[in-house]
Amino acid sequence: MAQLTELKEQLEFRNQKLAEESSYAKGLASAAAVELKALSEEVAKLMNQNERLAAELGASKNSTTERRGSGTVQNGRRESHVRVRRNDQGGSNTNIKRELALSKERELSYEAALLEKDHKEAELQRKIEESKQREAYLENELANMWVLVAKLKKSQGAETETDVSGSTRESLQMDGFDV
Repeated sequence: MAQLTELKEQLEFRNQKLAEESSYAKGLASAAAVELKALSEEVAKLMNQNERLAAELGASKNSTTERRGSGTVQNGRRESHVRVRRNDQGGSNTNIKRELALSKERELSYEAALLEKDHKEAELQRKIEESKQREAYLENELANMWVLVAKLKKSQGAETETDVSGSTRESLQMDGFDV
């Protein structure tokens, strides 16, 4: 009878530990879900920023192309707006060169921003994958804990007060309880 009481206390203690572990696993799964949501929001924000930067880059390239390609044809010669402006400014090349340098600088900064965005997006994708793996692991651990709890409940219900079944004794011994 003392053995049964001790065994019951051990099982209750083990059941309490499993319940605590289950609660902890639920907390981890919840934290992983929150982290996944935050990461997906960050990815969405970066994708919107990427679209905006791509549109700006496209507009910048288009405006550069239009300036180069646009011009009027007079006397069989193509007269560009740059030449007209240069003539209007008294032949000053410095303003044109400065404008071209600024345009190239903007283009380089857009390209750098796009590269940075791609790098951040790849990093976020990696974090999302890691979070999904952690979540799957935690869900698996939680499922295993529920299986153990169910087995424990089943074994408690199947035991009689006078005799402990051999399989329960064996499983308890395997789990480190001396019966």
